[in-house]
Amino acid sequence: MKYSEIGHRPFYHEFVLFPIIVAGSAVSDFKYFDEADSIVTYGYIDHETGFRFEVLSTASIRNDQLQIFNDRPEESRVFIKAEAINETEGFALKNKDEIYAANRQIIDSITSNYEDNEEIRESRSMSFLDESRDPFCIDDVQVHLNKQGNQVEACWARIEGLGDHVIIGKLLNEPYQDFGYHQGDTIGFFVQKTEDDKVICVCDMNPTAVITKEDLAGGQMLRDAIRRFNSERNENNLFDVLEMLRDSDVWIPCTAVLSEADQATVEKMIEETDGDPSLMVGKQMTTNDQIRMVPDILQNGNDFFFPAFSSDEEMGEYGQGFSKIETDFLHAINLARNNDRKLKGIVIDAFSEPFVLDAELFDIVEKMKTRIAEENLQKEPGEEKQ
Repeated sequence: MKYSEIGHRPFYHEFVLFPIIVAGSAVSDFKYFDEADSIVTYGYIDHETGFRFEVLSTASIRNDQLQIFNDRPEESRVFIKAEAINETEGFALKNKDEIYAANRQIIDSITSNYEDNEEIRESRSMSFLDESRDPFCIDDVQVHLNKQGNQVEACWARIEGLGDHVIIGKLLNEPYQDFGYHQGDTIGFFVQKTEDDKVICVCDMNPTAVITKEDLAGGQMLRDAIRRFNSERNENNLFDVLEMLRDSDVWIPCTAVLSEADQATVEKMIEETDGDPSLMVGKQMTTNDQIRMVPDILQNGNDFFFPAFSSDEEMGEYGQGFSKIETDFLHAINLARNNDRKLKGIVIDAFSEPFVLDAELFDIVEKMKTRIAEENLQKEPGEEKQ
C-alpha cells in the first residue's frame, strides 16, 4: 500500500514495514543495520508537523519469512515524514501485540506526547474534510474566508476543536485582505457543498443585522435566538446566538465572601442575638474590606460549567441562594477563563432553555464584531451592576 494512493488512515496507529532505504544512514547505529533490508515503523500524527512514521527496529525478509531484530538503540529516536515515503510501498504488519510488547515504552511515549484532544482526533476521521485537508499535515485544512467587500480568500487553518455544528481552527497564514482576523487567530468554519458537489470549508465573517442595546435588554432576543438554535441546529442559527451573546448582558450567581475581619464582625452580631435570628432584622454593618464575589460553578458528571443567565428571573429558585451581578458577556468569558476549575464551557439559562458555549468557542465570540451601532454603545465592557 502507498500513502499517495490511500491516504493517512490505513497507516494511523499501525505497524508498517518499509524498505530500509527510506531511512538510510539515520538507522546506521541500529545493531543489525548491515543485515537488514527493511524497517518496522509506527504511524502517528504530530499536530504541528503532520504524519510521521517512528522507526522501531530494523528487519529482514528471507525466503518470505520476516525477522524483526528489535535492535533500536535505547536513546535513539528516528522518524520519517509521510511526504518522504509518499510513493513507497509499505506493508501492514499483523503481529501487533508482539510488536507492541517489544516497543511498549516508545509507543506509550508517542501516545502521551502526540495524542491530542478527543475533538482533534475525531476530526481526523471526517472524510468529508479530505478535499480540503493537507495530505500530510492532517489537521490543516483550507478555509474560504467570506466577507462583504472582499474577494473570497482561501487560507490554511489548523483544527483545534469541534463545536456544535462548527469546526474551530487557528489561522496559519495572514490573509492578504482585511477580514478583521489575523494569523494565529481562532475562527469558526463550516463545510458547504458547491454547485458541482465539491465540499469546501467556509468561514462567514459577515455580521448580521444591526441591533441596539434596547433590543437586547431583558434577554428576550437572546432567548429567542437560543430557542431557534435548539429547534434547528444549523450554522446560521448558531452564529446568531454567538453574535447575540457577544453583545448581551448576563446575570451571574455569586457567593459573597467577606474578609476575616468583616466575617468576625458578622459573627459577633449573631452572637449578640442569643440565638434569636429575628433580632438581626434591621441591623446594619459597614464592611471595612472589599467583598469578593465568587461565581458559582455547575457540575454535570465529570464536566464543570460556568452558569450565566439571560435575566435575573431565569435563575428561578436556584438564584435565591446567591448574590447576583449583571455584566456584559465578554466579561463573563474572562471570569470563566480565570476560574480555578477546568471548565467545559459557559451554560446559558441552565434550568430553562439551555445553551452551552464550549470553551473552545470563547476566542471566536471575543473576536466577533459588535452588531450594535456605535451610537448605541453606552456601557464599557466589564462594567458590572450588582
